Amino acid sequence: MTSTNKGKSSRLEFAKLNELKNGYPVFSLFDGTYLSTTSGLEEIHHTFIKHNQLTERFSALADHELFTIGETGFGAGLNFLYCWQHFNEQAPDSARLHFISAEKNPISPQDWQRALALFPSLKELSEQLTSSYISASIGHQHLCFAEGRIKLTLLMGDMLDTLSHLDGKVDAWFLNGFRPSRNTAMWQPELFKTIAGKSRLHTTYTASTSDRTVSNSLAEAGFSVEQACCFDPKREVIKGTLAKLPGAEVNHPIWFQPPALSSSRSKTAIVIGGGIAGTSTAHTLARRGWQVTLLEQREDLAMAASGNPQGILYAKLSANQTPLSQFIVQGYCYSINLLKQLSDDSTELWQQSGVIQMAINAKIEQRQKELASVFPEDLLSFHDSDELSRIAGIPVDHSGLYFPAAGWVKPAELCKNLASHPNITIKSRTTIESLKRESDTWTVEAVESHNRQPLRFSADIVVVACATASKNLDQLSHLPLKNIRGQITEVEVTSASKQLKTTVCGEGYVAPADNDRHTFGATFDFNSQSEEVIDAEHQQNIVMQQQWNPHFLEAAGGADTKIIGGKAGFRSTTPDYLPVVGAIIDRLQFMDDFAMLRKNTRHTFNQPPAYLNGLYVNAGHGSRGMITGPLSGEVLAAMICGETSPIPDSLIDAMNPARFLIRDMSRNRI
Repeated sequence: MTSTNKGKSSRLEFAKLNELKNGYPVFSLFDGTYLSTTSGLEEIHHTFIKHNQLTERFSALADHELFTIGETGFGAGLNFLYCWQHFNEQAPDSARLHFISAEKNPISPQDWQRALALFPSLKELSEQLTSSYISASIGHQHLCFAEGRIKLTLLMGDMLDTLSHLDGKVDAWFLNGFRPSRNTAMWQPELFKTIAGKSRLHTTYTASTSDRTVSNSLAEAGFSVEQACCFDPKREVIKGTLAKLPGAEVNHPIWFQPPALSSSRSKTAIVIGGGIAGTSTAHTLARRGWQVTLLEQREDLAMAASGNPQGILYAKLSANQTPLSQFIVQGYCYSINLLKQLSDDSTELWQQSGVIQMAINAKIEQRQKELASVFPEDLLSFHDSDELSRIAGIPVDHSGLYFPAAGWVKPAELCKNLASHPNITIKSRTTIESLKRESDTWTVEAVESHNRQPLRFSADIVVVACATASKNLDQLSHLPLKNIRGQITEVEVTSASKQLKTTVCGEGYVAPADNDRHTFGATFDFNSQSEEVIDAEHQQNIVMQQQWNPHFLEAAGGADTKIIGGKAGFRSTTPDYLPVVGAIIDRLQFMDDFAMLRKNTRHTFNQPPAYLNGLYVNAGHGSRGMITGPLSGEVLAAMICGETSPIPDSLIDAMNPARFLIRDMSRNRI
């Protein structure tokens, strides 16, 4: 019922930056040039900043207000970097900038750094950008800088396709590209119609051409068109505004149409759950100026599944553009960017040690080779066992994939760091009893977990992020969340095992030493609901290492390996392995309004779904929480605040909490 892009290749064709030509970086695919190294930044200011009145508009932003810029043609990122610099100079400290740029043929990270090195005034910002970027696949890549004040969403792939799936509206456009005769796709009429659909009334634009066909196409799409003075007399520029809104845009099937935005001005929120999903959501809301109360049942944050000593950034991908694979890639890039932003000399949240995924059988090896053929090397690469042994520091018996930007995270420290924002108040030892909507406010009835003292909390919105326990609330009881128990084992480090330099995954995983111990595991138990650490499952973990990673186990002591700890927890999963992220429908009203789904899935429905306004969920991340949890928090905060989403509309639909109810109704299961 949603667009999945299944079967599409993830491969991007990279442009190459040739040697300079008369002081200009030359773009190989179109034999075109980027900006002059002598006047480029002045040209950006004149063409895009001045003609979009951005100096005045940035200065006029209110506290925490967001300004969104859209661009066609990211190139070397100079427009973004210059806008970032200008925003810092002009906008209020709490205002925020979201820069969205579509690019079909990105340049490689190495060429990118070469190009940006020509602009020393942008050095500090460009280093932040290039150190966070990972060449990924077709789709979105969302990056945050300056504690969330600056956001960049790159739309990789065909512009018409990626911009069509942009979920949100833009305040100003930079229509930027090589001459229409050289790159017709960047200036086609259908693209301008799509851009109009992603704009507000009076959204401004500047186009780095005055080609008559382009002018006519912009006018047909509803934009005003006027000639603008140009920085370079040899080039011409046009500018204008969206003078006429196009017809209502339908981004989602009617049963996934989002709720109306809350009219509340107090910006108060309750987040239930102190794991990675809850703290990520609380953090992204707090950065937007919300006052957040974070409720946690246990003594402290991250004491359930997010409390493992080492969490692996493990990205299991598909060579095709399945929704799950798309979201994993996007979440992987976002989490690494977030960890780099949060880490400093005094905060050790993670180790970027790299991750090896061994090909433990011929089928997996074939799949991994396919992945290596469609993804760039700075994301993943395939190697034989000798090369992986060199990378790992100990012998590895299998070929496999290497993810150089990945590593392992300290989940509890990450959760506490995310929740340390001054706008977040933590209430631990809080057991939720019920959730009620009273007028325009949600009220949580709870008790203090130890002495059963009654507690009561109220806010404009509530986000439920307590894994499988989320469905214990009546309003979320229809969600098909399920627990899978897993136990990890901690063993004492030895001088030999200390040589392990990277996380090695096969059937199970082992991480490099931290605090004089290694973590490995994990078991899968679909039946037990016990959190007790069991000796038999320690032995299962040891057997897994003996079978697939025997050289590590030998280094750790073999039969004399010393077990010094362990932890059992639960992975909260869904039937399709995608998390549930979004607004919660009124289940009974929904089943009544969409009853015809049981008879005819093609029936035309006219009414949008009824929601329990102000109630949201972020749960079901399985064993991928370190990758999917943080981006889900950002997605949810953008949804709550009515901002342009960091992910495409097709993925928003794929994670919609109502999807299972729709499937069950259409298959006459309920």
